[in-house]
Amino acid sequence: MKYDLIALDLDGTALNRQQTVSPAVREAVGWARAHGVHVVVSTGRICSEAAEFALMMGANDEMVTSGGATLSLASKNTCTMRVSIAWEDGVRAAAVVERIGMTSMIYAGERLLITPYDEMFFSQYKTNEGFLTSKQVVPSVAEFIATEHLPVDKIFCRSKDPFMLQMARRQLASVSGVSVMSSADDNIEILSPLADKGRALGKLCEQLGTTLDRCIAMGDSENDLEMLRAVGMPVAMGNANDEVKSIAKYITATNAEDGVAKAIYHLLDGE
Repeated sequence: MKYDLIALDLDGTALNRQQTVSPAVREAVGWARAHGVHVVVSTGRICSEAAEFALMMGANDEMVTSGGATLSLASKNTCTMRVSIAWEDGVRAAAVVERIGMTSMIYAGERLLITPYDEMFFSQYKTNEGFLTSKQVVPSVAEFIATEHLPVDKIFCRSKDPFMLQMARRQLASVSGVSVMSSADDNIEILSPLADKGRALGKLCEQLGTTLDRCIAMGDSENDLEMLRAVGMPVAMGNANDEVKSIAKYITATNAEDGVAKAIYHLLDGE
């Protein structure tokens, strides 16, 4: 099988433990592109953050962002397609996470909406330019999107308390217009039920004139599952959870061991 496109998750996949792109991954991406393969970022991050890493690794311009709620262009740092949560459901979901007291970020197009408390928390580890330029601090995110009638692409919540995460999932189950997944054990991601990385990648394939069966996708967590199920060659990282590994056709090394680079050479070298 000749592959036309490689879709790379960022956190836990293309990024190493230092949250950067290693020289080996950057070289492998360049090698794949030199052999005529499109390489795109497919991430839960907002377009400004995704663009920063796409440029760092030398990927193509097109990106799947916000967990599949948006398609974006790295060069323009803007969304080209959005599948947002219905306004009322976005307000209700934002109110749930605020009431529980979870630290959260609300993705609204090219903006990250956060409260002053959330800014203090996220700023402890998110110092990249994409985060700093897209954040907008408001007293109450739920109240702000309710007042401004803003469409919400994604709500990202983080907590080290498993009980709080479970509570949020239970309460969000009553909001019919959202789906809940995670990208790590300490977070949940809230999106439209019509938004996931698999559907977004399918739309991107249509734009590029190829099909999902001619795609390789690499990921490590729950929010990668639909993308991995959709493509012809699903690849699990060595550090992926068991569910991701169970649907993979190939399991590569961990993100700390340049697993993305090893998979690219392994899967493309025989073409």
